[in-house]
Amino acid sequence: MLVPLKWLREMVAFDLSPQELADLLTNSGLEVDGVIERHGGLDKVITAKLLEVNPHPNADRLRLATVDCGGGRTETVVCGAPNLTVGMITPLAQIGAKLGEEGQEVTKVKIRGVESKGMLCSERDLGLSDDHSGLMVLDPGLEPGLPLAQVLNLETQVLEISITPNRGDALSILGVARDVAALVGAELVLPPCEPEEVEPGIEGQAAIEVLDAKACPRYTGRLVKNLKIGPSPLWMRDRLMACGVRPISNVVDVTNYILLELGQPLHAFDFAQVGGSKIVVRMAAQGEKFVTLDGQERTLTDQDLMICDADKAVGLAGVMGGLNSEVTDDTGAVLIESAFFDPLTIRRTSKRLGLSTEASYRFERGIDLEGCARAGSRAALLMQQLAEGQVAAGIIDLYPAPYQAPSIPLSISRTARYLGMELTKEQVKGQLERLGLIVSDGPDDDSIVAQPPAARTDLERPVDLTEEVARMVGYNNIPARLPQAEIGAPARPWPQRVRALARDAMAAQGLDEAISFSFEHPKAADRLSLAADDYRRSTVKLINPLSEEQSELRTSLLPGLLAAAARNLAHRVPDVGLFEIGRVFVAQADQPLPEETFRLGVVLTGLMAPASWWAGEQPASLSHVKGAAQYLAEALGISGLAFDTETESPPYLDPAEWSRLTLNGETLGEMGRLDKRVAANFDLDRPVYVLDVHFDRLAELAPRQKVYARLPRFPELVRDAALVVPEALPAGEMLAQARAFEDPWLQSVEIFDVYRGKPLEKGQKSLGLRFTYRAEDRTLTEEEVTPGYRALVEQVMQSFEATLRG
Repeated sequence: MLVPLKWLREMVAFDLSPQELADLLTNSGLEVDGVIERHGGLDKVITAKLLEVNPHPNADRLRLATVDCGGGRTETVVCGAPNLTVGMITPLAQIGAKLGEEGQEVTKVKIRGVESKGMLCSERDLGLSDDHSGLMVLDPGLEPGLPLAQVLNLETQVLEISITPNRGDALSILGVARDVAALVGAELVLPPCEPEEVEPGIEGQAAIEVLDAKACPRYTGRLVKNLKIGPSPLWMRDRLMACGVRPISNVVDVTNYILLELGQPLHAFDFAQVGGSKIVVRMAAQGEKFVTLDGQERTLTDQDLMICDADKAVGLAGVMGGLNSEVTDDTGAVLIESAFFDPLTIRRTSKRLGLSTEASYRFERGIDLEGCARAGSRAALLMQQLAEGQVAAGIIDLYPAPYQAPSIPLSISRTARYLGMELTKEQVKGQLERLGLIVSDGPDDDSIVAQPPAARTDLERPVDLTEEVARMVGYNNIPARLPQAEIGAPARPWPQRVRALARDAMAAQGLDEAISFSFEHPKAADRLSLAADDYRRSTVKLINPLSEEQSELRTSLLPGLLAAAARNLAHRVPDVGLFEIGRVFVAQADQPLPEETFRLGVVLTGLMAPASWWAGEQPASLSHVKGAAQYLAEALGISGLAFDTETESPPYLDPAEWSRLTLNGETLGEMGRLDKRVAANFDLDRPVYVLDVHFDRLAELAPRQKVYARLPRFPELVRDAALVVPEALPAGEMLAQARAFEDPWLQSVEIFDVYRGKPLEKGQKSLGLRFTYRAEDRTLTEEEVTPGYRALVEQVMQSFEATLRG
């Protein structure tokens, strides 16, 4: 957005230098990229009066002009302009002046033997327009020797401002002036907008009909007749060029001038070309054709808003007018359109057609709904002044639903906390009121209620008002403070904490964590040989899967882990130990969402430890997955984990090597060796051991509070016993009963040895049990421990028909 400073000063008075104003606006949210200096070459151009005009002695087309430069000084200038007239006031570029875009310097030269001291200039020579038909003619009442830039009141300094997308109100001189007035505490002066009207009025001469009030909430029209089309005055042309707009004619320039001044896009229809003297606002028909002002034929849809007359389309609403109703040199009357169009509708049309204009740029961001009539009247006034037009009395204003300002509450204390500074209620109210908001007290002493003007379409929420307060304070004046916050992170929820504990426990056993896709192959259940009624066959099918191999949500972690193990083996990584904790999804009958639970899965294959001089190779076995389960339970503080093989094994496990994990009779998971046929389904040709645990249930059973004990001060006393039992006896049952024995000094019971072979009979095994005793207040003696130890061993032997190994 280019903002000429003299134009800005007409609406708000301020004593700031351009750089000070740029800093003030930048610190209030309107970032000024720079100050553009214009007409720099005019510093040595003055007004001069032609005293004499004589023929050039050596050239037929040149003449010698004697000019009064003011202060009694005269100069002779060689000039070939056709309109040299004695007594006229015209610009004189003195020696040293630099003119034109290239800055060509004026020097003292001899032309056909006559010395010329300066240059009499046309408007094109001065960069004011393209007119070079003759010398620029100035007001005959001007004194010679005056600086030309001062005489013409040209815009010599222009602010270049970057406007953010939410600040559509700032895309005008008036919008920037509102902010400046609020910042410096000055009064905002609106430009005059009341033309002299003549009869007959517009009613009866023109008609307007809006068929879609949602796309066009307001449409106003004014009629100006008996226009004289011609060039605009220099001051208007200069301001338009300062804003990057090319002057065309007085009537067209007025519409562009209002767009820049008030932010209201206008369109002037050649009234003679408006069929039936009627304007109709409607949505386009699907596939309708229309030729815009740029000569391009556009194909429209039923989402585009059109401006039509009684016979044809004459404009693409909010974007561009039509070629069939543009203002020409023969135009005698215009109907001025000043309307508000729905931003979404305009944005959609502009984007689809790839047609962005100054008008659409503003309509897309929202303009002042309440300013339509004022802008139309302002344009009519300027056409009256600059084109001698006659303004028909009255205005057509179709405005079925007048603007209702939203009421936005704002907490003073919360605003102060957001900005990190002290603010009073009166201070906040004053800042918002200077911006044109209507502010009233809220329901309590800490709140206010503000109603924004129609121009501020960006103010919708309390946080928007907080930003306005920050802008008025000045971003540079907001103190830099570190945020006030408690040091430390909040405690993680228990499910996250227990999952982290489990991950640490599994990683401590040398396993690597795998993270597989939540999607699985539709044949995953078949590959696991699951029964037809197994709950893991209740899958959720994806509507838009990544691929056929990942078209269902997983119901088990094992397929993903087995596939990962197969990939490792294919890449010659023979020793694999993986675990995963993740969600599985089981479809529920008559329920829109599946049941989501966390499971823990483990896959082991190859060696658990490499061969060494003190031990041979340790290939993965059932003992390793059992140990992983036990270590996990201990890490989570769960005791009493048991292993059951009495029930039927799952179809994917080898019946000879498997076990079910239980706790107090409740099944928590399964483990064992993968059945060979199932392993082959996953391209695994070696023994693979798996563990599948219901982790959510395990987390529920885990105690949330840890119990800590002091380190023992006295030594322990250890007793061992080797008991011969049947091979089929689960060692866990014997351990559970031994640990339940009531003895105040019994600390732990563990198995330290398992033996099979001679001299034991076939079907027997020897379990080495280690009993640890300790007292907290003294060192135990053999006499104290022996009775309890013997009673415990005797009880275990009787319960399990065991014998002492000799």
